[in-house]
Amino acid sequence: MDEKEIQKQKSPFNWDRFIYIALLVVLAFFIGRFMLNHYFYIEGNGQVLFENVDIRHTDDIRILEFAIEEGQDVKIGDTLFTYFLDDDLFGNGGGGGSNSVTIGGKSKPDSWIERELYNLRKNVALNNARIKDDKKLLALYEEDLERVRNEVILDAVSHTNLENLEYQISKLESAININESENSVMYRQIKYLEGLIVDEQDLDVTIEQNSTGGGGGNNTFGLEPQHMLAGIEQIQDFKVFTCPIDGTVTRLNKQAYEVALKTETILSIHQASHVHIKGFFDQTDLKYLSEGDLVNLEFADGTESVGMINRFYSATYILPEEFQKKFEPTTRTLAADIIPISTEDLEIWKKYYKLSVTISKRTF
Repeated sequence: MDEKEIQKQKSPFNWDRFIYIALLVVLAFFIGRFMLNHYFYIEGNGQVLFENVDIRHTDDIRILEFAIEEGQDVKIGDTLFTYFLDDDLFGNGGGGGSNSVTIGGKSKPDSWIERELYNLRKNVALNNARIKDDKKLLALYEEDLERVRNEVILDAVSHTNLENLEYQISKLESAININESENSVMYRQIKYLEGLIVDEQDLDVTIEQNSTGGGGGNNTFGLEPQHMLAGIEQIQDFKVFTCPIDGTVTRLNKQAYEVALKTETILSIHQASHVHIKGFFDQTDLKYLSEGDLVNLEFADGTESVGMINRFYSATYILPEEFQKKFEPTTRTLAADIIPISTEDLEIWKKYYKLSVTISKRTF
């Protein structure tokens, strides 16, 4: 063995060359990945959605009791909640019946005093019904107050939940005080008007429901306001709202004893069998997309699936906030509905309701 071979064996490991080659490999990997994703694949974002039905009523109603809970499966015909129309307090709503008011044996009040007394007593009775329901709802809120306070202390819920509950309690207390104050004023007005007709025949207000297809009956209100609630409870027409579709109750937007206006959503039901993904793609990707194309899906936990583009929306959509990059101008994107291609995919998608998903498609 000569001196050159001995020196070669003793030469140290060339770390500079190793680091240089490693950096070249890493750089080549990222450049290749960028070229592959940019020129051979397109990517978009999506969200798993179910067909959702918002349940509203065509009239202003007061909900009495819910027969279901959030997360419960329901079928067509199941009872969702019981309620009554505010007009039903005096027989004006439901049942198809017409009503006539008889005062002192006459078809309607003849004097302004009789008309005023009738209106005052009706308003007192309505206020008493509202006070009664508000007190029931207030009791429910106050029962939850201590629980929410403890959950806030344990950081189980946000302090905002406690503030909202306290606000609702304060709002109900104010409403009760206002209605009671209004009743006090109206009681004094009733007493004064009754004094003007003290020499006349006592007035009995009778509400008669003339049946036109449903049952009817007579309910008589005496002159004493404190007896009016009993009369109201006799003539309330309680109704049942049944489920129009099969599905799962996702959210109850109201509570028992609350009023639901006809513009407000009472509860929501989703149909898990009609799951789809709403996808958002960059507008420049339009040339690579068409209805019927298959796309690859990757969910948040790494689960992969395949879907088919079912349809495109006719207009561009603003990219949802969760997909929008901060400090960048608002992006308008193409929107498409993606549906599962098999029952197995449908079962996978059901687990990711409202979760984000990454959508990809080859361009060749």
